[in-house]
Amino acid sequence: MGGTTSMWADGQMPSADLDPGPVQVADAKPAEAKAIVGRSPGQLALMRLRRDRTAVVSFWVLVFFILVAVLAPVIQWIYGYNATTTNSALLDDSGFPLGYLGGITFSTDNASHHIHVFGVEPTLGRDLFMQVVWGMQTSLKIAVTATVVSTILGVVVGIVSAYFGGWVDAVISWIIDYMLAFPFFLFCLAVIPVINTRLAAPGGCHCDVSPDKRVLTIIIVFSLFGWMYTARLVRGQVLSLREREYVDAARAAGAPARHILFRQLLPNLWAPILVSFSLAVPATITAEAALSFLNIGVIEPTPDLGRVINTGAQFIVGLPDPMYLVIPGIVIFILVLAFNLFGDAMRDALDPRSTR
Repeated sequence: MGGTTSMWADGQMPSADLDPGPVQVADAKPAEAKAIVGRSPGQLALMRLRRDRTAVVSFWVLVFFILVAVLAPVIQWIYGYNATTTNSALLDDSGFPLGYLGGITFSTDNASHHIHVFGVEPTLGRDLFMQVVWGMQTSLKIAVTATVVSTILGVVVGIVSAYFGGWVDAVISWIIDYMLAFPFFLFCLAVIPVINTRLAAPGGCHCDVSPDKRVLTIIIVFSLFGWMYTARLVRGQVLSLREREYVDAARAAGAPARHILFRQLLPNLWAPILVSFSLAVPATITAEAALSFLNIGVIEPTPDLGRVINTGAQFIVGLPDPMYLVIPGIVIFILVLAFNLFGDAMRDALDPRSTR
């Protein structure tokens, strides 16, 4: 006790305020983890696309071109000049545009009293900017419509072929191989003029077909020759999916074949279908431009990028007016490149293992 008393010199007991009380032991339990947010495969693919700079840039380039094509009438109203308006006063005695770089001018001090940001067309004096704008609408309308129709046809044929198998798969596979081996451009050279002649008025030639009928003919031809690649791709995917457990469960439950094909299998095929579609559109744009370049596609007076390039190639010799070929060539090059880059980016986003 004496030793204890000597610990306090003043002989007073310690105050209760100085008592530290029970020691607070730090909670060793970690902070509650944040809730994990699940993402669907589509959300994951969209996240990968947003992180891909090439995909973002190509996407906005495509949005720009699509808006230009859709809003062509509005652009014409704002621009104040028609794509088919001719003006020989803008040309010299040889039929070539006055001024520099094919008649490019941002001043209204000319015979048309209007600006021509891309110049004018030789021999006719039509405004090249409006020709490109309306030509873009024609090319995209043909390419997108034909690709949508051929993709739908290819998906249906591919699913039916792989799911039923047997003689159905054998016959469809034979038809696909035959169509893939058929020369597309030779068929177009031989058949499109015949079809247009049939569509023309009695006694007329294929040149007398209305622009709408000619565009419809091109869409039908591209649709008939564009479904095979999608069908073969879908067939390969369905061959691996038809033996999955959920398909066996649907069969055991008595689900009809239509339900299994379009409710069970089709939702698992969107990734390859979207990639195939995004890569088929630029191929169709290029092929349509080639047909117009060969003068069996869209012809006068309908504006079309391929037809403009075909006409511009006639004035490149000696470089009297290179801009009439260079400008639409650059436009179609950027358009096709953007579609291809976005298609590659979409494939990588939907299937990350493809980049390994």
